[in-house]
Amino acid sequence: MTRPNELPAARARLSVATGPPPAAFAQALAELAFGGAGWPGLLAALAQRVGAACRLVSEAGELLAASDGAAGDARDADPGDVRRALTGSRAGGGPVAGVVAGRVRCADGWTGRAVPVGAGQRRLGALLVAEPVTTGQLDLARAATTALLIDAVRRESPPPPALADAAAVLRALRAGVRPPGAGEPPGPGDVADPRGFTEADLLRAGAAHGWRLDLPHAVAGIGYTGAQPRRWASALSWLDRPVLAEGRRAWTLLHGDDVEREATRLRARLDQIVGAGQVRVASGALVSGAARTAVSFRDADRLLRLLLRQPDAPPELPFGRAGLHQVLLAVPDERLRWFVQRHLGPIGHRDDLLRTLDCWLATGGSRQAVSERLHLHRNSVGYRVGLIKRLLGVDPLAPDTATVLRTALAARELLAASDPG
Repeated sequence: MTRPNELPAARARLSVATGPPPAAFAQALAELAFGGAGWPGLLAALAQRVGAACRLVSEAGELLAASDGAAGDARDADPGDVRRALTGSRAGGGPVAGVVAGRVRCADGWTGRAVPVGAGQRRLGALLVAEPVTTGQLDLARAATTALLIDAVRRESPPPPALADAAAVLRALRAGVRPPGAGEPPGPGDVADPRGFTEADLLRAGAAHGWRLDLPHAVAGIGYTGAQPRRWASALSWLDRPVLAEGRRAWTLLHGDDVEREATRLRARLDQIVGAGQVRVASGALVSGAARTAVSFRDADRLLRLLLRQPDAPPELPFGRAGLHQVLLAVPDERLRWFVQRHLGPIGHRDDLLRTLDCWLATGGSRQAVSERLHLHRNSVGYRVGLIKRLLGVDPLAPDTATVLRTALAARELLAASDPG
Protein backbone atom coordinates (compact mmCIF):
# COMPACT_ATOMS: atom_id res chain seq x y z
CA MET A 1 0.00 0.00 0.00
CA THR A 2 1.35 3.46 -0.98
CA ARG A 3 1.47 6.15 1.64
CA PRO A 4 0.20 9.62 0.60
CA ASN A 5 3.61 11.31 0.58
CA GLU A 6 5.61 8.50 -1.04
CA LEU A 7 5.01 9.58 -4.65
CA PRO A 8 6.04 13.25 -4.15
CA ALA A 9 9.07 12.16 -2.15
CA ALA A 10 10.08 9.73 -4.88
CA ARG A 11 9.75 12.45 -7.52
CA ALA A 12 11.90 14.79 -5.43
CA ARG A 13 14.62 12.14 -5.10
CA LEU A 14 14.49 11.49 -8.86
CA SER A 15 14.76 15.22 -9.62
CA VAL A 16 17.80 15.57 -7.36
CA ALA A 17 19.46 12.47 -8.80
CA THR A 18 19.01 13.29 -12.49
CA GLY A 19 19.81 17.02 -12.57
CA PRO A 20 23.18 18.79 -12.67
CA PRO A 21 25.39 18.59 -9.55
CA PRO A 22 25.29 21.41 -6.96
CA ALA A 23 28.34 23.26 -8.33
CA ALA A 24 26.91 23.40 -11.86
CA PHE A 25 23.50 24.32 -10.49
CA ALA A 26 25.03 27.16 -8.45
CA GLN A 27 26.72 28.52 -11.57
CA ALA A 28 23.49 28.33 -13.59
CA LEU A 29 21.53 30.18 -10.90
CA ALA A 30 24.24 32.83 -10.59
CA GLU A 31 24.03 33.44 -14.34
CA LEU A 32 20.27 33.87 -13.96
CA ALA A 33 20.80 36.35 -11.12
CA PHE A 34 23.31 38.40 -13.08
CA GLY A 35 20.90 38.31 -15.99
CA GLY A 36 18.30 40.06 -13.85
CA ALA A 37 16.36 37.19 -12.26
CA GLY A 38 15.01 38.11 -8.84
CA TRP A 39 14.26 36.04 -5.75
CA PRO A 40 10.92 34.64 -7.02
CA GLY A 41 12.45 33.44 -10.28
CA LEU A 42 15.47 31.93 -8.52
CA LEU A 43 13.27 30.16 -5.98
CA ALA A 44 11.07 28.81 -8.77
CA ALA A 45 14.16 27.36 -10.48
CA LEU A 46 15.31 25.85 -7.19
CA ALA A 47 11.87 24.38 -6.49
CA GLN A 48 11.81 22.75 -9.89
CA ARG A 49 15.28 21.32 -9.33
CA VAL A 50 14.63 19.90 -5.85
CA GLY A 51 11.02 18.94 -6.44
CA ALA A 52 9.78 20.86 -3.40
CA ALA A 53 8.40 24.31 -2.59
CA CYS A 54 10.91 26.90 -1.35
CA ARG A 55 10.68 30.14 0.60
CA LEU A 56 13.13 32.89 1.50
CA VAL A 57 12.66 34.62 4.86
CA SER A 58 14.55 37.36 6.65
CA GLU A 59 16.24 36.93 10.03
CA ALA A 60 13.08 38.41 11.58
CA GLY A 61 10.92 35.84 9.81
CA GLU A 62 9.47 38.17 7.16
CA LEU A 63 8.64 36.33 3.93
CA LEU A 64 10.86 37.83 1.23
CA ALA A 65 9.87 35.55 -1.64
CA ALA A 66 8.33 32.16 -2.40
CA SER A 67 8.73 29.74 -5.27
CA ASP A 68 5.02 30.05 -6.11
CA GLY A 69 5.24 33.85 -6.17
CA ALA A 70 2.86 34.27 -3.22
CA ALA A 71 3.42 36.84 -0.48
CA GLY A 72 1.73 38.24 2.59
CA ASP A 73 1.99 38.24 6.37
CA ALA A 74 0.11 34.93 6.54
CA ARG A 75 3.22 33.20 5.26
CA ASP A 76 5.79 34.82 7.56
CA ALA A 77 8.02 32.43 9.48
CA ASP A 78 8.26 32.07 13.23
CA PRO A 79 11.08 34.45 14.26
CA GLY A 80 12.14 32.10 17.05
CA ASP A 81 12.49 29.19 14.64
CA VAL A 82 14.54 31.29 12.23
CA ARG A 83 16.77 32.59 15.02
CA ARG A 84 17.42 29.07 16.34
CA ALA A 85 18.15 27.82 12.82
CA LEU A 86 20.68 30.58 12.12
CA THR A 87 22.25 30.24 15.57
CA GLY A 88 22.65 26.53 14.95
CA SER A 89 24.39 27.20 11.64
CA ARG A 90 26.94 29.48 13.31
CA ALA A 91 27.61 26.75 15.86
CA GLY A 92 28.12 24.21 13.08
CA GLY A 93 25.06 22.17 14.06
CA GLY A 94 22.99 19.91 11.87
CA PRO A 95 23.63 16.50 10.36
CA VAL A 96 25.26 18.00 7.25
CA ALA A 97 28.41 20.04 7.82
CA GLY A 98 27.76 23.74 7.26
CA VAL A 99 24.04 23.22 6.57
CA VAL A 100 21.28 23.76 9.10
CA ALA A 101 18.69 21.01 9.47
CA GLY A 102 16.44 23.00 11.80
CA ARG A 103 12.72 23.13 11.15
CA VAL A 104 11.04 26.50 10.59
CA ARG A 105 7.26 26.87 10.77
CA CYS A 106 5.35 29.59 8.93
CA ALA A 107 2.12 31.29 9.98
CA ASP A 108 0.09 29.32 7.41
CA GLY A 109 1.26 25.99 8.87
CA TRP A 110 3.86 25.36 6.17
CA THR A 111 7.14 23.91 7.48
CA GLY A 112 10.53 23.64 5.93
CA ARG A 113 14.16 22.96 6.68
CA ALA A 114 16.45 25.98 6.82
CA VAL A 115 19.70 26.78 5.03
CA PRO A 116 21.36 30.08 6.08
CA VAL A 117 21.79 32.75 3.42
CA GLY A 118 24.70 35.07 4.10
CA ALA A 119 28.37 35.81 3.62
CA GLY A 120 30.84 36.52 6.41
CA GLN A 121 29.20 38.60 9.12
CA ARG A 122 26.38 39.59 6.82
CA ARG A 123 23.11 37.61 6.96
CA LEU A 124 20.13 37.90 4.67
CA GLY A 125 18.03 35.24 6.39
CA ALA A 126 17.14 31.62 5.70
CA LEU A 127 16.21 29.60 2.64
CA LEU A 128 13.48 27.08 3.47
CA VAL A 129 12.81 23.84 1.61
CA ALA A 130 9.46 22.14 2.24
CA GLU A 131 9.54 18.97 4.30
CA PRO A 132 10.32 16.12 3.95
CA VAL A 133 13.87 17.04 2.89
CA THR A 134 16.80 14.90 1.78
CA THR A 135 20.51 15.66 2.11
CA GLY A 136 20.70 16.09 -1.67
CA GLN A 137 17.97 18.71 -1.59
CA LEU A 138 19.78 20.60 1.16
CA ASP A 139 22.99 20.54 -0.88
CA LEU A 140 21.16 22.09 -3.82
CA ALA A 141 19.57 24.71 -1.57
CA ARG A 142 22.97 25.63 -0.24
CA ALA A 143 24.21 25.98 -3.83
CA ALA A 144 21.41 28.49 -4.49
CA THR A 145 22.45 30.94 -1.75
CA THR A 146 25.02 32.83 -3.84
CA ALA A 147 22.45 33.69 -6.48
CA LEU A 148 20.04 34.90 -3.79
CA LEU A 149 22.76 37.13 -2.34
CA ILE A 150 23.47 38.59 -5.78
CA ASP A 151 19.90 39.82 -6.02
CA ALA A 152 20.05 41.03 -2.40
CA VAL A 153 23.04 43.24 -3.20
CA ARG A 154 21.29 44.57 -6.28
CA ARG A 155 18.19 45.46 -4.27
CA GLU A 156 19.82 47.17 -1.33
CA SER A 157 22.73 49.05 -2.86
CA PRO A 158 22.70 50.24 -6.48
CA PRO A 159 26.02 51.17 -8.12
CA PRO A 160 27.22 54.74 -7.57
CA PRO A 161 25.75 57.21 -10.10
CA ALA A 162 29.21 57.82 -11.52
CA LEU A 163 29.26 54.17 -12.71
CA ALA A 164 25.96 54.34 -14.56
CA ASP A 165 27.46 53.58 -17.99
CA ALA A 166 29.79 50.77 -19.01
CA ALA A 167 32.58 53.06 -20.20
CA ALA A 168 32.75 54.65 -16.74
CA VAL A 169 32.98 51.20 -15.17
CA LEU A 170 35.88 50.27 -17.44
CA ARG A 171 37.69 53.50 -16.62
CA ALA A 172 37.21 52.86 -12.92
CA LEU A 173 38.49 49.28 -13.26
CA ARG A 174 41.59 50.57 -15.02
CA ALA A 175 42.15 53.13 -12.26
CA GLY A 176 42.03 50.41 -9.61
CA VAL A 177 40.15 49.78 -6.40
CA ARG A 178 39.99 52.56 -3.82
CA PRO A 179 41.66 51.47 -0.56
CA PRO A 180 39.49 51.50 2.57
CA GLY A 181 39.45 54.92 4.23
CA ALA A 182 40.71 56.72 1.11
CA GLY A 183 37.81 59.16 0.99
CA GLU A 184 34.51 59.29 -0.83
CA PRO A 185 34.08 57.80 -4.29
CA PRO A 186 33.97 60.21 -7.22
CA GLY A 187 30.76 61.90 -8.23
CA PRO A 188 29.30 62.17 -11.71
CA GLY A 189 31.55 65.09 -12.61
CA ASP A 190 34.69 63.11 -11.80
CA VAL A 191 34.16 60.17 -14.15
CA ALA A 192 36.79 61.29 -16.66
CA ASP A 193 39.46 61.13 -13.96
CA PRO A 194 38.26 58.52 -11.45
CA ARG A 195 39.89 58.42 -8.05
CA GLY A 196 38.80 54.82 -7.57
CA PHE A 197 35.82 52.97 -6.12
CA THR A 198 35.58 50.15 -3.62
CA GLU A 199 35.61 46.60 -4.89
CA ALA A 200 31.98 46.20 -3.84
CA ASP A 201 31.06 49.26 -5.95
CA LEU A 202 32.77 47.79 -8.99
CA LEU A 203 31.29 44.32 -8.50
CA ARG A 204 27.78 45.79 -8.41
CA ALA A 205 28.42 48.08 -11.35
CA GLY A 206 29.92 45.25 -13.37
CA ALA A 207 26.93 43.03 -12.64
CA ALA A 208 24.61 45.76 -13.93
CA HIS A 209 26.35 45.48 -17.31
CA GLY A 210 26.51 41.68 -17.35
CA TRP A 211 30.12 41.33 -16.17
CA ARG A 212 30.97 38.71 -13.55
CA LEU A 213 34.03 40.32 -12.03
CA ASP A 214 34.13 37.68 -9.30
CA LEU A 215 34.81 35.03 -11.96
CA PRO A 216 37.91 34.71 -14.20
CA HIS A 217 38.00 37.47 -16.82
CA ALA A 218 40.53 39.35 -18.90
CA VAL A 219 40.77 42.82 -20.39
CA ALA A 220 40.97 43.00 -24.17
CA GLY A 221 42.69 45.92 -25.87
CA ILE A 222 41.58 46.56 -29.46
CA GLY A 223 43.57 48.66 -31.92
CA TYR A 224 42.54 50.03 -35.32
CA THR A 225 45.18 50.59 -38.01
CA GLY A 226 42.89 51.77 -40.82
CA ALA A 227 42.10 55.26 -42.08
CA GLN A 228 38.34 55.51 -41.52
CA PRO A 229 37.73 56.55 -37.89
CA ARG A 230 33.99 56.97 -38.42
CA ARG A 231 33.63 53.41 -39.63
CA TRP A 232 35.72 52.27 -36.66
CA ALA A 233 33.45 54.09 -34.20
CA SER A 234 30.42 52.59 -35.90
CA ALA A 235 31.94 49.10 -35.75
CA LEU A 236 32.45 49.38 -31.99
CA SER A 237 28.81 50.33 -31.53
CA TRP A 238 27.74 47.12 -33.27
CA LEU A 239 29.62 44.81 -30.90
CA ASP A 240 27.63 42.55 -28.61
CA ARG A 241 29.37 43.96 -25.53
CA PRO A 242 30.03 47.37 -23.94
CA VAL A 243 33.36 49.01 -24.78
CA LEU A 244 35.46 51.96 -23.70
CA ALA A 245 36.44 53.75 -26.91
CA GLU A 246 39.52 56.00 -26.90
CA GLY A 247 40.37 57.10 -30.41
CA ARG A 248 41.91 54.25 -32.35
CA ARG A 249 41.89 52.02 -29.30
CA ALA A 250 39.10 50.44 -27.32
CA TRP A 251 38.76 48.24 -24.27
CA THR A 252 36.34 45.59 -23.12
CA LEU A 253 36.16 42.51 -20.89
CA LEU A 254 36.32 38.88 -21.96
CA HIS A 255 34.70 36.03 -20.03
CA GLY A 256 34.34 32.33 -20.57
CA ASP A 257 36.41 29.18 -20.57
CA ASP A 258 38.49 30.30 -23.57
CA VAL A 259 39.17 34.04 -23.69
CA GLU A 260 41.60 33.54 -26.60
CA ARG A 261 38.80 32.18 -28.76
CA GLU A 262 36.59 35.03 -27.59
CA ALA A 263 39.27 37.53 -28.65
CA THR A 264 39.44 35.90 -32.08
CA ARG A 265 35.68 36.14 -32.46
CA LEU A 266 35.79 39.80 -31.40
CA ARG A 267 38.47 40.66 -33.98
CA ALA A 268 36.67 38.73 -36.73
CA ARG A 269 33.47 40.65 -36.04
CA LEU A 270 35.26 44.00 -36.32
CA ASP A 271 37.15 42.91 -39.43
CA GLN A 272 33.82 42.24 -41.13
CA ILE A 273 32.84 45.88 -40.62
CA VAL A 274 36.06 47.88 -41.06
CA GLY A 275 37.86 45.56 -43.47
CA ALA A 276 40.17 42.61 -43.02
CA GLY A 277 43.59 43.14 -41.51
CA GLN A 278 42.89 46.49 -39.83
CA VAL A 279 42.19 45.31 -36.28
CA ARG A 280 44.62 44.09 -33.62
CA VAL A 281 43.57 42.53 -30.32
CA ALA A 282 45.68 41.90 -27.23
CA SER A 283 44.44 40.56 -23.92
CA GLY A 284 45.79 40.79 -20.41
CA ALA A 285 46.17 38.11 -17.79
CA LEU A 286 43.14 36.15 -16.63
CA VAL A 287 42.15 37.48 -13.20
CA SER A 288 39.34 37.12 -10.66
CA GLY A 289 37.99 39.97 -8.57
CA ALA A 290 37.54 43.64 -9.43
CA ALA A 291 40.70 44.50 -7.48
CA ARG A 292 42.80 42.52 -9.97
CA THR A 293 41.24 43.86 -13.17
CA ALA A 294 43.65 46.82 -13.20
CA VAL A 295 46.53 44.36 -13.59
CA SER A 296 44.89 42.78 -16.63
CA PHE A 297 44.25 46.28 -17.99
CA ARG A 298 47.90 47.20 -17.67
CA ASP A 299 49.02 43.98 -19.36
CA ALA A 300 46.53 44.38 -22.21
CA ASP A 301 47.64 47.97 -22.78
CA ARG A 302 51.32 47.11 -23.02
CA LEU A 303 50.76 44.04 -25.18
CA LEU A 304 48.53 46.02 -27.54
CA ARG A 305 51.21 48.70 -27.87
CA LEU A 306 53.75 45.97 -28.58
CA LEU A 307 51.46 44.38 -31.18
CA LEU A 308 50.83 47.68 -32.98
CA ARG A 309 54.59 48.17 -33.34
CA GLN A 310 54.85 44.88 -35.25
CA PRO A 311 52.80 45.22 -38.47
CA ASP A 312 53.90 41.80 -39.76
CA ALA A 313 52.96 39.97 -36.55
CA PRO A 314 49.73 37.95 -36.16
CA PRO A 315 46.73 40.20 -35.44
CA GLU A 316 46.21 38.83 -31.92
CA LEU A 317 48.49 38.72 -28.89
CA PRO A 318 46.74 37.09 -25.94
CA PHE A 319 48.58 36.98 -22.65
CA GLY A 320 48.71 33.19 -22.85
CA ARG A 321 50.86 33.38 -25.99
CA ALA A 322 53.03 36.33 -24.99
CA GLY A 323 56.08 34.18 -24.20
CA LEU A 324 58.79 35.95 -22.20
CA HIS A 325 56.59 39.01 -21.94
CA GLN A 326 54.29 37.09 -19.59
CA VAL A 327 57.04 37.25 -16.98
CA LEU A 328 58.51 40.62 -17.93
CA LEU A 329 55.19 42.41 -17.58
CA ALA A 330 55.42 41.88 -13.83
CA VAL A 331 58.93 43.37 -13.59
CA PRO A 332 59.26 47.10 -12.78
CA ASP A 333 60.43 49.23 -15.71
CA GLU A 334 63.46 50.41 -13.74
CA ARG A 335 64.69 46.84 -13.35
CA LEU A 336 64.04 46.10 -17.03
CA ARG A 337 66.07 49.14 -18.09
CA TRP A 338 68.96 48.03 -15.91
CA PHE A 339 68.82 44.52 -17.39
CA VAL A 340 68.76 45.81 -20.98
CA GLN A 341 71.64 48.20 -20.35
CA ARG A 342 73.66 45.50 -18.62
CA HIS A 343 73.42 43.00 -21.48
CA LEU A 344 72.78 45.09 -24.61
CA GLY A 345 74.32 48.43 -23.64
CA PRO A 346 77.22 48.48 -26.16
CA ILE A 347 74.86 47.94 -29.10
CA GLY A 348 71.72 49.55 -27.62
CA HIS A 349 71.97 52.55 -29.97
CA ARG A 350 72.43 50.39 -33.09
CA ASP A 351 69.08 49.21 -34.42
CA ASP A 352 70.81 47.38 -37.26
CA LEU A 353 72.86 45.31 -34.85
CA LEU A 354 69.89 44.65 -32.59
CA ARG A 355 67.81 43.37 -35.52
CA THR A 356 70.70 41.20 -36.64
CA LEU A 357 71.17 39.77 -33.15
CA ASP A 358 67.45 39.01 -32.90
CA CYS A 359 67.45 37.16 -36.24
CA TRP A 360 70.74 35.41 -35.44
CA LEU A 361 69.27 33.98 -32.24
CA ALA A 362 65.94 33.13 -33.88
CA THR A 363 67.58 31.17 -36.70
CA GLY A 364 70.17 29.41 -34.57
CA GLY A 365 73.04 31.21 -36.30
CA SER A 366 72.11 30.66 -39.95
CA ARG A 367 73.76 33.26 -42.21
CA GLN A 368 71.50 32.33 -45.09
CA ALA A 369 68.29 32.69 -43.05
CA VAL A 370 69.39 36.01 -41.58
CA SER A 371 70.41 37.38 -44.97
CA GLU A 372 66.98 36.49 -46.37
CA ARG A 373 65.11 38.02 -43.45
CA LEU A 374 67.07 41.26 -43.42
CA HIS A 375 67.79 41.41 -47.17
CA LEU A 376 71.54 41.48 -46.57
CA HIS A 377 74.48 39.82 -48.28
CA ARG A 378 75.81 36.83 -46.36
CA ASN A 379 79.14 38.60 -45.90
CA SER A 380 77.36 41.59 -44.36
CA VAL A 381 75.66 39.23 -41.91
CA GLY A 382 79.02 37.78 -40.93
CA TYR A 383 80.49 41.24 -40.45
CA ARG A 384 77.62 42.34 -38.21
CA VAL A 385 77.71 39.18 -36.11
CA GLY A 386 81.45 39.59 -35.63
CA LEU A 387 80.93 43.20 -34.53
CA ILE A 388 78.23 42.10 -32.06
CA LYS A 389 80.55 39.52 -30.54
CA ARG A 390 83.34 42.06 -30.11
CA LEU A 391 81.13 44.77 -28.61
CA LEU A 392 79.28 42.46 -26.22
CA GLY A 393 82.28 40.28 -25.45
CA VAL A 394 80.21 37.06 -25.68
CA ASP A 395 79.19 34.40 -28.16
CA PRO A 396 75.45 34.98 -28.68
CA LEU A 397 74.83 31.30 -29.43
CA ALA A 398 76.31 29.99 -26.19
CA PRO A 399 73.27 28.43 -24.40
CA ASP A 400 73.36 30.55 -21.26
CA THR A 401 74.20 33.70 -23.16
CA ALA A 402 71.48 33.14 -25.75
CA THR A 403 68.84 32.91 -23.02
CA VAL A 404 70.00 36.16 -21.43
CA LEU A 405 70.14 38.00 -24.75
CA ARG A 406 66.67 36.81 -25.82
CA THR A 407 65.31 38.06 -22.51
CA ALA A 408 67.08 41.40 -22.87
CA LEU A 409 65.71 41.85 -26.41
CA ALA A 410 62.18 41.04 -25.21
CA ALA A 411 62.55 43.50 -22.31
CA ARG A 412 63.73 46.19 -24.73
CA GLU A 413 60.68 45.60 -26.93
CA LEU A 414 58.38 45.90 -23.95
CA LEU A 415 59.98 49.12 -22.76
CA ALA A 416 59.72 50.64 -26.22
CA ALA A 417 56.05 49.64 -26.38
CA SER A 418 55.44 51.28 -22.98
CA ASP A 419 56.45 54.68 -24.31
CA PRO A 420 53.21 56.76 -24.37
CA GLY A 421 54.25 58.22 -27.68
